[in-house]
Amino acid sequence: MFRRTFKLTYRPMRNNFVLLPSNYYDLVSTYENGCLSLSCGKVLHYVTWAPHAGPMKDTEIGINARVAKEIGLKENDLVKVALVESMLPIRSVFVTPVTAKDWEIIELSTEQIQTTLLEQTRVINSTQILVVWINRSMQVNFTVDKLKPNISYGRLDNDTELIVAPKLEANGPYVNGLNHNVSPPALARSQTFASNDGMAFNPLARSTTTSNALRSLKANPPTSFNQKAEKLERMIKDLKKENSRTFEFRVVSGKWESGQISDVFVTRSNLPEFMDLEQVYLLKTVEENDYYVNVKIVSECDTFPKNIHRTIEVNENLMKMLKIKELQKVTLRPKHTILNFLEKIELFPNVKTNYKIVERAFKSYVIENTKLYPLLLNQNQIVRLEDNLYVTVKITPEHFPYCLINEQILKECKIYAADQVKRVEYVMDIEASEDNLLSVADLISIKQFDAIVDSFVEQIKMNLCLDERNSVLKQGHFLISGAANSGKTVLIERILDKLVKKPYSCFYDIFYCTRSKGRKVDSVQKDLRQIFTAALNSAPAIVVLENLDVLAHSVGDQQTQDSEYFNRIADVVQHLIVEFTTNNPIAVIATVGNEQNLNTRLHSPRGRHIFQMIAKIPDLERDDRETILKELCSHIDSQKLNLEKFANLTEGYNFGDLVQFVERGIFYAYRINQMAPVLNNNLLAMSLENTNSYCLQGIENHNNQNSAEDDDIVEVSSLSGLESVVTVLEEVLMWPSKFPTIFDESPLRNQAGVLLFGPPGTGKTFLVSQIAKCWNLRIISVKGPELLAKYIGQSEENVRNLFNRARSAKPCLLFFDEFDSLAPKRGHDSTGVTDRVVNQLLTELDGVEGLNGVTVVAATSRPELLDPALLRSGRIDRLVECQLPNAEARLGIFKMLSRTLHLHKSVDFNYFASRTEGFTGADIQSILTTANMTAVKEVLAKTKEENLPDKIDITQTHLIDALNSTRPSLSPLDIAKYQHTYARFTNKEKNPREFVVQRATLA
Repeated sequence: MFRRTFKLTYRPMRNNFVLLPSNYYDLVSTYENGCLSLSCGKVLHYVTWAPHAGPMKDTEIGINARVAKEIGLKENDLVKVALVESMLPIRSVFVTPVTAKDWEIIELSTEQIQTTLLEQTRVINSTQILVVWINRSMQVNFTVDKLKPNISYGRLDNDTELIVAPKLEANGPYVNGLNHNVSPPALARSQTFASNDGMAFNPLARSTTTSNALRSLKANPPTSFNQKAEKLERMIKDLKKENSRTFEFRVVSGKWESGQISDVFVTRSNLPEFMDLEQVYLLKTVEENDYYVNVKIVSECDTFPKNIHRTIEVNENLMKMLKIKELQKVTLRPKHTILNFLEKIELFPNVKTNYKIVERAFKSYVIENTKLYPLLLNQNQIVRLEDNLYVTVKITPEHFPYCLINEQILKECKIYAADQVKRVEYVMDIEASEDNLLSVADLISIKQFDAIVDSFVEQIKMNLCLDERNSVLKQGHFLISGAANSGKTVLIERILDKLVKKPYSCFYDIFYCTRSKGRKVDSVQKDLRQIFTAALNSAPAIVVLENLDVLAHSVGDQQTQDSEYFNRIADVVQHLIVEFTTNNPIAVIATVGNEQNLNTRLHSPRGRHIFQMIAKIPDLERDDRETILKELCSHIDSQKLNLEKFANLTEGYNFGDLVQFVERGIFYAYRINQMAPVLNNNLLAMSLENTNSYCLQGIENHNNQNSAEDDDIVEVSSLSGLESVVTVLEEVLMWPSKFPTIFDESPLRNQAGVLLFGPPGTGKTFLVSQIAKCWNLRIISVKGPELLAKYIGQSEENVRNLFNRARSAKPCLLFFDEFDSLAPKRGHDSTGVTDRVVNQLLTELDGVEGLNGVTVVAATSRPELLDPALLRSGRIDRLVECQLPNAEARLGIFKMLSRTLHLHKSVDFNYFASRTEGFTGADIQSILTTANMTAVKEVLAKTKEENLPDKIDITQTHLIDALNSTRPSLSPLDIAKYQHTYARFTNKEKNPREFVVQRATLA
């Protein structure tokens, strides 16, 4: 079933599974009890697939190289794969260790094998060699003797017994006539191999071939058969043995200095314990490119990593040839070769040169550099002989991938300089420009930002063991929260800039969550897995998840399609972080707009915490803003910029807002003069006006408005009847900015809440709008019902967002109109919405964060309906009544509201002030509006349209008619009721018994 043909590739896995491409994995993964049959020629083997798809081509499957060898498969073999839908479970497996060493390891690692066996294999074949990994560098091999029941293959379960027969060493030193206790020494390039009879073999001599070795044995026969067998065995091992030990390194780039392109460098602290520097090593890349190299020791330096992660420095030209990326992992495997059948070495110079000069330079270089060790040459290797002379080496026989030569070999083989020229500009040393993560804005130093960067960098260095202080990996991830344009990206870039450069050389990758918003969960999971896989292959690494709350947003108790999507994404992110970072040197840094917006499956107040270190972007102080403006404006010519003034005017701006503000001003300067742009205060003022329109969206900003030019603005002193209210608001709003020294040194928290209450129409809303204009305040005006939503949790989130917006624009006035509709007494709402809103308001008004720079003003005509907790000291504790105007106040209101009208000389407002007892300010406005409309009607009735006057006079008669037709909005009974209610509310009138609170219902 599902038969396919795949090309077999080796993958660095430590299990017996096969890694499938995603399209084939989707077909077979639903068969939980199934397995795959692999057939190639006479080989038939049953395996299971890895629990996840791999980054494979659609025509390839991956498998461990050792497992493939035991099965009888080679890399690039075409393997027929078919699905077996089900298989029988195995009760018992009888196995025997392959060697006595395996038996010793098994005796010491019984519990480890029991724990990890099911994680590494699920299908057992009869008579197979089973490989089990104890840890990263140790494995044991079993021969499967029998399965019970007697089947050819079966499924390994938790109840399966593993019965191991002991493996003992052979008695005596000889097995099959050969001595296996004698281990031949490694053939070092600087040494010779000495036999027992004193006969020496030079590993570089052309005479060291198989035939010459046999002739040598005939000329010097051993004294006994056993010695002859021993000599033959050692010769075979020396000629054919390939050391199975493989070393893995991370690659950092290096310049082409004194060494050759085939030289790689490592420090003594990065050198593995059993690595022999006198051997040639085959460097193999992830893309299966290989090259033979010499490993050399370099002295410890500041640019080379000093940590537990093995790192080698490879010539950047060799990296270009082998397509090795910076920090990518490569493997080095030693090569034990003593055969050198060199017939000819052909040299191709990079420039047209006399052949004698080329040959002489090459011979001189070989003789000079092979006094201690032979010279390694790869097929078609580029060798630098002199500063400007490079030659490409061609070895004959051509199928030789490399050779070792010294002065003796040089004498025996032919050296030939060809006439053909081979250009090598693509590998010649060119000073490459180093990529810099930092922009101009990133280089600005702010103490609060510097502290966060330093703490994160130090913690990441400790967790990932990036320096000598720590050698034990620690899992820990990081969360940065802040509003849009607050500088999260700047922080990330500064952190990465310190860690990706030498000597730490951290790999990093960034996943932009906003680009994946709305995509399918499987698609997002695939992209994230690729990023984490790349990080694992280049670890130590840092994975950045930008704006994670966009993909994994918090959800309430309401089960909707969106909440299910966000929860699934959160589960995917959580699973991948745990899977790839546990026991691996990978750190995750996530950025969010607000911690509370992140899904609780990733950031919960209780349980397991994925993000152990959390930082919130601080608000910029005035000095910080001035510093940023100075740095941003220092890169262009300017004329006496008043940056102190603009630092004050940009209160509430974030880091990104300031960058946009200055860049817009620079754009205006270039628009005026492209050749010699000059930035001045006028251009910055124009930029500020435009920047305010989107940086302070939803916030009425009156900082730059000129009150003299606005007819709607009324001087605060002319607000008749509200003088006492204005005095209180001036104390709360203006005094902290007028007398900062007094209020900053005060040990008590400043008052941040005022409640304006009074009958409808007394000017509460009008008063707040006028003082915002007169005093140049930023104001956010909120009508109570605007914040209420039908989904659970949405109303509270709206309140949180509102206060966060006010904090970001501080100093700011937050005005709640009709406050009683938003925050009634708790327990009287059947839906429970307003109860949760009141709870959130209590937290915001007197929470841990406080309301520095934000003043809350609430207006209501029914204060007795408000929840008492909101009015306690420290929250909205200033209660100010807006009373009905008296005769003097009504006169002032008539004059103030009629300042834009054209009045006849006969108009006497004293007459109307004395006859409007019980009228509110809104009623007086209605009288003036009605009189104006009456005058307009009279003029339209008497005059033709083309002869209409520019101004229409309002006479005393018009006003009297308007007064007679206008009723006061409040009856005497209503006024008495309000006065009685307000007296009880302010404790001016004692209440004999608790009045019954009516149920508040939100329609």
